[in-house]
Amino acid sequence: MRPKSVVLAERLYLASIAILVLISVLTWDAAVAQGGVILAGGVTAFGIGLSLLLLILTTRKASRIALWLLIALTALGALGVAVQVSNGILATGLNGVLTIVQLVLTLIPIVLLFRPRARAWFADMAYRDDDYEGDVDDAEREA
Repeated sequence: MRPKSVVLAERLYLASIAILVLISVLTWDAAVAQGGVILAGGVTAFGIGLSLLLLILTTRKASRIALWLLIALTALGALGVAVQVSNGILATGLNGVLTIVQLVLTLIPIVLLFRPRARAWFADMAYRDDDYEGDVDDAEREA
């Protein structure tokens, strides 16, 4: 059974993805003006799809590789927001607020995934995978 911190991390990160979709809808016209419909749609779909895939692999399959890729993706997002703030180009109004909320909703789950019970769950799931030897049952192992 997944620990509460992993379940909460999953829900918060899903909320951040929902906000990312909302931001994408609100900024769609500007994205299309910069790169066209195909590029804007492709980049948006790729970002959302990658986030969902890494989240599922991390919180459902306990993939440590996916966890570190999710951390890298989150760090890139945080770096992007930091650059926007330092250059004074962070969107104002609703888009700016949503960007900050989305960032916070990606950072909190990362912290939750390193809580003691979550780390123990990742370790336990890794141990179960290492113990798995395919479709060989106990009688065949003893023979």
